[in-house]
Amino acid sequence: MLHLEKAAAVIYQQAAKRPGFEDLDTADKWQEIALDKDRVIKTLTHKWKGCIALIAELKEHPDVIAAGITDLPEDYRLEKLEGPKADDGKLLEDTARAMASAVLDAALAQHINK
Repeated sequence: MLHLEKAAAVIYQQAAKRPGFEDLDTADKWQEIALDKDRVIKTLTHKWKGCIALIAELKEHPDVIAAGITDLPEDYRLEKLEGPKADDGKLLEDTARAMASAVLDAALAQHINK
């Protein structure tokens, strides 16, 4: 089981150690942590098997549902990416990234908007 909420806490804790971070306004804090958040998402989604596992785990997460991110279409074919949804895995990766981002954003908002 992934612990994206814990990852968000670590991202925020690391950012808070940077000089001047606490003095930034909310928008600047979001910008400051964007690279760290993106690095976590890239790590989770850099291979298709990771994307598949991530989607399977997160598709029922309340933050993913609240963000309106849907599961892959039933006719999406990953086997050699043939058929009507052959897109070199773009939809798979985009879906996994969006789901992970929704969970991280919700968890980070709790820290940033304190």
